[in-house]
Amino acid sequence: MPESTCQRLHTRSERGAEFLHIVIAGCGRVGASLAEMLSYEGHDVVIIDRDIRSFARLGRTFNGVTIEGIAFDEEVLKEAGIEYADVFAAVTNFDSTNLMASEIAKSVFEVPKVISRLYNPDKELTFYKMGIDYICGTTLMTSRIREKLFQEEDLIIHEDLPSVGLQVIEVTLPAKVKGKKASDLNLGISSRLIMLLRNGAVIDPATNPELQQNDKAIMLMRKDGWPYLLECLSDTQSAKCELLLKGGPLPAENTLNEEIKIIIGGCSQVGAHLGYLLSLEGYDVTIIDENPDLFRRLPPRYEGRCIEGVVFEEDVLIEAGIKEASAFVSVTKFDNKNLMAAEVARHIFKVPHVMARLFNPDKERTYQALNLNYVCGTRLLKQALIEFILEPDVRVRTSCLNNMFDLVEFECPELWDRADVSSIRKKIGLHFAYILRRGSGYMPNDGFVLRKGDHITALVSQTSLNKLEKHIKKSKG
Repeated sequence: MPESTCQRLHTRSERGAEFLHIVIAGCGRVGASLAEMLSYEGHDVVIIDRDIRSFARLGRTFNGVTIEGIAFDEEVLKEAGIEYADVFAAVTNFDSTNLMASEIAKSVFEVPKVISRLYNPDKELTFYKMGIDYICGTTLMTSRIREKLFQEEDLIIHEDLPSVGLQVIEVTLPAKVKGKKASDLNLGISSRLIMLLRNGAVIDPATNPELQQNDKAIMLMRKDGWPYLLECLSDTQSAKCELLLKGGPLPAENTLNEEIKIIIGGCSQVGAHLGYLLSLEGYDVTIIDENPDLFRRLPPRYEGRCIEGVVFEEDVLIEAGIKEASAFVSVTKFDNKNLMAAEVARHIFKVPHVMARLFNPDKERTYQALNLNYVCGTRLLKQALIEFILEPDVRVRTSCLNNMFDLVEFECPELWDRADVSSIRKKIGLHFAYILRRGSGYMPNDGFVLRKGDHITALVSQTSLNKLEKHIKKSKG
């Protein structure tokens, strides 16, 4: 084992058990992002990859050890300190490599916590039989896309809690709000404005700004607050609100799935899995890919169509039926292709629901600036891995405002006992949504006093999420 690795292990044992020795196999986008975050948090991280050039993905904040080698080679693993590891994560691009490396880490070196990345959902049974914990990025992506695909852009229900009568909603404000102020969206215990976003910038509701068309508002609602909200919404949104007021879900665009046409750009693992599931649900599905060999990924039970061609070319899209499509999703392995295809579907063919897959988190701001609905697989998978590895106090429930903020939940730490919401909001950058206490749901205003054991749900940015987790860990001593 290199001297530097030994020194790190020694330092870790002196600092305390909260700092882990973590070995990561695979320095792709997910592995590099995971390694950076874990090393930044103070953990001892060793990352292995067979291609030395892959380590260029690691940013300046990474202060761990890099080792060139095969992930399941025992000598390489020993060099990485596997015999002393608390966690082993296999996140290469190959399921067989991840499975073998995880099996060796678990069975030969008896690493306490082993997690593997899985690409192909068809191999889930194999991982299960081998007793390997895994996270399937394809399944994660597919679930998130299906969850968000038919969300209405102007009215999104992020959380619905019938047991306490609360809903967290996202509303795009229409021209009808002209002349109204942020305080007009607050009605006692029936509705409360949590956050206001204007042109990508957060506007503090406490300043009571005038509302503008296309402002995005995150609100906490009770059922009796919906009629009041109708006064601020357009006729189209009012119809949706009235349906929610009656307790019913928002309907799909058509009553029968077979009448809803969905076009998928790219027969990647995600595209194939998504297309297969949607076709089973009765949707009219067409998958486009320029490589016809990839259509072999589709199971025999897939009932949709396959078209060979480039996902952003207009003639190909027309052949796929883009003019009649209710939804278009671009999930190729190339961010630029996905962006271009999505923009063509949105602006040329006016498809009502458009989504894109994003690999590189560095491009999120571009997607957000274009107001393009997207799912970042790297970020999604990294978050799932972090939650498995570290078992954090703060759990991410879903994303809001096109992935700019996360809706998170956690238990109020003892350090916050009897503190008011305003002081915590200013210190952490936390936007409180609601608080559950002894079975009741509360809409916390700035003067609301927290108690240890309160179950808090709040909106945070990625920066504030890391700050919040550190703060809670520190409060525990």
